[in-house]
Amino acid sequence: MLPQVLPMLAVAAKPFDSPEYCFEIKYDGVRALAAVDETGSRLWGRQRADYTARYPELDVLRRLPTGTLVDGELVAFAAASQPDLRRLLRRHALTDSWRIRQARHWCPVRYVLFDLLFHAGHCLMTVPLIRRRELLAEVCESLDGLVVFSPAVIGAGTALFQAAMAAGHEGVVAKQLMSVYRPGKRSVTWKKIKPRPRRRIDTDVHC
Repeated sequence: MLPQVLPMLAVAAKPFDSPEYCFEIKYDGVRALAAVDETGSRLWGRQRADYTARYPELDVLRRLPTGTLVDGELVAFAAASQPDLRRLLRRHALTDSWRIRQARHWCPVRYVLFDLLFHAGHCLMTVPLIRRRELLAEVCESLDGLVVFSPAVIGAGTALFQAAMAAGHEGVVAKQLMSVYRPGKRSVTWKKIKPRPRRRIDTDVHC
């Protein structure tokens, strides 16, 4: 069975450009990691809370090769293609199985993947991020629209930040291309870039 690792976290920073970094949109959602092994698929959060039963439609993750572990963000997109965190958190708090099954109709989610930690049973956490993302892009090709790859640009962080703000997103995450994955650690090789500090709605799920 694959380990239930904690997510790597970023430090706060201001917008910048650097050819040593890739830059992704920071989606306003619920951080989640997922594993696929001989027992099936599992989904969990920042404090290792089990999210598997809350999102039954993400059973599609079983299509991934056995021995896969990914990191990403659960996002509920509004009609204007902007994340709707409040609606997502209403769904996330459900406990009744019938209500959970119905929730996909009023709050469909996408699982936006941005890192690959295990592939075919092999640990990739010490492999440079740029290579992990290359493999992740290939892995995502086998999945449908519920699970998608998070695109990134290299170097042009300021321009992406401005575009993200204009589109109503939360901000941008900058990641050093050669960075390794440090479970449960907040590392200076990953930087979250937002316009101003925000109050966390739920410290267990939101980062």
